[in-house]
Amino acid sequence: LKPVRAVVRSVASLLDMAEVDPAVPVTTFVGIDLSVANTVVSCSSAEEPTAVTVAVNDVSNRATPAAVGFDGKLRLVGDPADAKVTQLPKQVVTGLPAVLGTLDAAKANYSRLGCLWNFTDDGQIGPMSFGGRDDLCMKPSSCLAAMVQKLVSFAVGESVYSFPAAADALQPFEVAAGVPDAWGEAELSSLRAATDILGWKPERVHVIPYSAALATAYAQRWAQKLGDGETRRVVAFVDIGYSQSTVSLAAFSPKEGAETPELTIEALSSVSAPKLGVQSLCAALAQHIDKNLQAKGNEPIAMASKRGVRLMTALQKAVKELSMLPDTTVALECFYADEGDLKVDVSRAQFEDIVQPQLQELAELVKKALSEAGVAAEDVHSAELVGGGMRIPRVQALLSQLFPELEPAEAEPENGGKALSKRLRFSLDGASAVASGAAHFAAGRRALAAKWDFSSQKSCLDDAALASCRELEEWMSKTNGEEVKRLDKCNELESFIYEARSWLSGPDRALLKPDTTEPLLEEASRWFEDAQYDDSSTFAMFEEKLDTLKKQLEEHGSEFFEKRRKEKEEKEKFLDAEAEKERQRRHEAGMDADKDDRKMAKSDRLKMATKNKEEGNTVFKAGNLEDAAARYQRALQHINKFYMLDVSPDEKKEADAVTLSIQLNLAQVFLKLAAQTEKDSGKEKAEAVYQKAKNACDEALKVDEENVKAKFRRASAMERLGDLDGACKEVKSALKTDPENADLLKLKERLDKLQAAQTAKAKKIYGKMFG
Repeated sequence: LKPVRAVVRSVASLLDMAEVDPAVPVTTFVGIDLSVANTVVSCSSAEEPTAVTVAVNDVSNRATPAAVGFDGKLRLVGDPADAKVTQLPKQVVTGLPAVLGTLDAAKANYSRLGCLWNFTDDGQIGPMSFGGRDDLCMKPSSCLAAMVQKLVSFAVGESVYSFPAAADALQPFEVAAGVPDAWGEAELSSLRAATDILGWKPERVHVIPYSAALATAYAQRWAQKLGDGETRRVVAFVDIGYSQSTVSLAAFSPKEGAETPELTIEALSSVSAPKLGVQSLCAALAQHIDKNLQAKGNEPIAMASKRGVRLMTALQKAVKELSMLPDTTVALECFYADEGDLKVDVSRAQFEDIVQPQLQELAELVKKALSEAGVAAEDVHSAELVGGGMRIPRVQALLSQLFPELEPAEAEPENGGKALSKRLRFSLDGASAVASGAAHFAAGRRALAAKWDFSSQKSCLDDAALASCRELEEWMSKTNGEEVKRLDKCNELESFIYEARSWLSGPDRALLKPDTTEPLLEEASRWFEDAQYDDSSTFAMFEEKLDTLKKQLEEHGSEFFEKRRKEKEEKEKFLDAEAEKERQRRHEAGMDADKDDRKMAKSDRLKMATKNKEEGNTVFKAGNLEDAAARYQRALQHINKFYMLDVSPDEKKEADAVTLSIQLNLAQVFLKLAAQTEKDSGKEKAEAVYQKAKNACDEALKVDEENVKAKFRRASAMERLGDLDGACKEVKSALKTDPENADLLKLKERLDKLQAAQTAKAKKIYGKMFG
């Protein structure tokens, strides 16, 4: 255990804003939870710095794997890299933040986490194969630079890749990274090197320990909710992460003389266990399973192998399932060298017995934090549980024992009928609390002074090494960008070939002069089959082949394309006529037609839909809900017209993705509008708006029937519409897809209480009716 005595005391108000040089405008504040397994990004705008939201990644996930991969000429970050781990284990850097420390610590973590990528004796990543080189070695800071740049892009967009365009460029974002409390000089110097490689302004980058991020998030959450007459609240934060755990204590007090309710923070203590986390629990379970299987004659399982990675991934899922079920089965097909399967039954009781040493370590960590703070357990107002291990029943039971004060009404069957202490709380989003706290810190809410001054932090790179790393980063970025562009053109050629084949199978085949065009198409197809796997095939070659094929088909099939052109014109005339009828109908009905009736190509329709969606996002963040709803609905008008055109499967897939995003955003807007309407005008008038939110979710689920966000928002709307049974069914369905979703679990808890109250009320009524 590594105690870190916090001696910082509150020196500023929670709402004291950071000084911002007007010559250097900041438009976005970004907070990052720089975790070993999954990172999370939150952000807020300069217009509304207190409105912090989680920034989803490029596949709409809240969490992003801390992985950087190299595949040919592609540099992959996050989910695309993580998807390549089993296919290219030597080419994907996992657990990157764990190898930023001293060489000895980095090697120990590399071994403990079962990393498969190459790590040199002098602490470099590699050798890797990338961009035609098989000997690529780089410092961890170089990989980290690519990762943090990608993470910030989720909040500020693609503009982060063009900064800095010049030495005197203004940095339009301010970043705060939440990192383990046990971080020292070596880790901080590696992070400083990464931001120097990217050319970020050090005064616009902050690093805060997890404990400070959690305390900041809590203060923001509870600023107006301390009890009447409550002058001081001591809170324990128990953060059980993937590879480390931290227990910290902080005291919160109302700020005297503040115009609005604000809190000051006093950091009391913070202690860390760098090797205790969900990973260590899974590792203990893996060792137990391996030992038992070997006793039955099976071969040993090396954790630092593809098999080991598969097993650890399966066990992480099993631990989640055991948080909800009494037992589960770990099943992996073709697991052994002889293609034999692995199948093991694991009960919750068995798991709890296996990880008893780790649970004891957690208990000692809590006791040490209390001792460091000089606080007795009975003086702690509440214990906030966050991190990946927060839902493990035995962890909750252990903390209930350490912070006792039971309420029998809260007893849960999975805890053997023992009630959880009412002081055990889950008021923070366990997955995003660190990132949100960091975003608040970036925006200037710094009731805790910074533990580290990042602007004066030394880099682990000297000037020569920094120049070399920047040159390498420029080459890797350029190589990746050119490859992405090349593959996009390759895909465009392939799509056109498939589309042309569908024309030759259609009713107008004869108009394409198949005797002439089919050989041309077959030749292009054969060329493509060879070129797509040939690294020497360039963007220009794919572009030339596509242009040539299009010209050849248009030349020999001129009658076909002329017919398509006329059909398109006729369809547009029909759409114009229908639009005119609709305008006339709305005019006669006295309705305001907020429609865009311009003639547009398919690509322009989709661009306009995307543009209106982004406009909606902007005004939504600014709090203009009515305007946001209007822009999202305008985007849907463009999408609906797009669907009425002759679209290919790929075009439909692209439009579906835009539609899903718009409907989800529209549902969120209607939920907020309904809540405001209910507050201002009563529940009856709000019901119509809640119904609109539900309808938007219904449309989203037509595109993606398993979408968790759509189910959550539909359940929220159904709850307010009084359909508790329907809302519960929706939540249960969503939890099957994402059992650890904090928002769903909170909603489930609320719905369960509402249903219990409803049942009790019904019993009381019937009791009176029938004596």
